[in-house]
Amino acid sequence: MDSTIDALPRVLRELQADGRESYTRIADRLGMSRRQVTQIVQEAIERGEVHITASVSPDLLGVERLAYLQISVDGPVAPLREALVAMPETSFVSETSGATPLDAELRVGADPHLREAMDRIRALPGVREIQAHLYESIEVNLYSPLRTGRTTFDVDAADLSIVRALRDDGRASFLELGQAAGISPSGARLRLRRLIAQGALKVVGIPLRGKRSGPAPIGIGISIRGPLDVPLARVRALEPEFLSVTVGEFDMIAMVTADNTADLLAWMEEVRSIPGVVNTSSWSHLRIAKEQYGHGHSLEPFTPVGKGAAIWGENPSHDER
Repeated sequence: MDSTIDALPRVLRELQADGRESYTRIADRLGMSRRQVTQIVQEAIERGEVHITASVSPDLLGVERLAYLQISVDGPVAPLREALVAMPETSFVSETSGATPLDAELRVGADPHLREAMDRIRALPGVREIQAHLYESIEVNLYSPLRTGRTTFDVDAADLSIVRALRDDGRASFLELGQAAGISPSGARLRLRRLIAQGALKVVGIPLRGKRSGPAPIGIGISIRGPLDVPLARVRALEPEFLSVTVGEFDMIAMVTADNTADLLAWMEEVRSIPGVVNTSSWSHLRIAKEQYGHGHSLEPFTPVGKGAAIWGENPSHDER
């Protein structure tokens, strides 16, 4: 029987796939008791190692462009880090090893929102240079629904109330969700199933990185010679926690977390051995200051310039958020 410490990563991986998965089913799959699983999860939450929350689809937030920025800095990093964390457009901010001490992911609305956001970053004191990688697609993200291009899914006040309740507690009961939305528990169950089935919402256990032991997560930029399809499939099969196809210096950017350094090194070797991979560049995420793949954004979306009403039923400009 696994010790609690040994079992923790396995249980948390189950919650990354589905934060509302039954503890009984998790226990059955892992060969544990339900009581053990419940104890492991509750203690991890109390220690601040994981947050079970709702992550909202980028489509429903009006996100139309995504980019990964590597930022060269003159002087101290901390003021820039805090400025990036405060920006509503950033979903990820990290202090990294390597040539650029700060990385950030931007999620923005329609043009010229990306240019405006990058102009604001360039204007921050201490920013020397920004290397931008535009996402053509996100292939894997354990912590967020993927973009589908479908932006006409209707939600109402009851749906929004359910989403807000799940952001606070991803495992809230259907009774609690119904009370928050002013509907019956069975109604809350049906609405949540619909939101998940449509790709509008994912309930997920997101690790709070600074509270966990083990090596820092690794980011890796991958350059390809020839067609992308086969190398992309091979990298996806290695089960990174994040994988994007990018336009810029790299053809793909991935992020991987492992329980020990040996596993990280083995993962990197697997990537380098893939036919078509001609270069890799890696960096450690030494301190992740912000990681909010949809769950931390306002429920009001960015206003698409020149388009109609916003998807959630309100229409504030991103400057008013």
